[in-house]
Amino acid sequence: MALNDEKKSIQVKSNKQILIETMILMTITLLFSFTTGALKGLAQIAPVVYFLVERRRRNRTWSEVGFKFRNTLRDIKNNWYWVAIVVIGFQLLTIFVGKFLLPDYVDYVKERVPMIISTSTITSMIITITIGAFLEEVVFRSLFQERLSWFIKPTFAILLTSIIFGFMHCSKGLPLIVSFDIFGIIIDSIVYGIIYNKTKNIFSSWVTHCLADIIGVILILTLF
Repeated sequence: MALNDEKKSIQVKSNKQILIETMILMTITLLFSFTTGALKGLAQIAPVVYFLVERRRRNRTWSEVGFKFRNTLRDIKNNWYWVAIVVIGFQLLTIFVGKFLLPDYVDYVKERVPMIISTSTITSMIITITIGAFLEEVVFRSLFQERLSWFIKPTFAILLTSIIFGFMHCSKGLPLIVSFDIFGIIIDSIVYGIIYNKTKNIFSSWVTHCLADIIGVILILTLF
């Protein structure tokens, strides 16, 4: 039985149709990220729908697509240094460098994520971040990064996925500020990708992503 499962896994991972489907979805996500309104929403929803349908159609278990909740605490402990770097180090560095070298950076971030910044309570802010980060991790780690890593080296899969993740957060603003913001998001995403690649657990990268976003928002609201 184990041998049959292994053969099935090899066959699925070598299927070039999966690569084509993934590249199409990534292209749609990237192109639609530069739009607004319903089209931009489609770029966020379409990959999630595909993920759910594809998992069921190809009979893949939740564990196979990275849903390993029981391992989350262990995985985070084993990768605590990566978690600390992105949750504390990168958030402090990005915000302070952005603030003092690019005075309009903090205002730009507030305009880019008004739904989070304008929430009336800490609870609603955390809920908004939690749901958003989970959907992003499903799409960019469990779907895009994982599928790409079947065909190219994980390093390149992480980098390509992170570049698209960064541009997905692109918003109108001064070119220098927008570039700095996207660069910071790409760096964060690379760390999330490293954690996922090491654990193959969507919950470990999701928890890290949530904590990083929450700390970032709190720093912006309290310090500036």
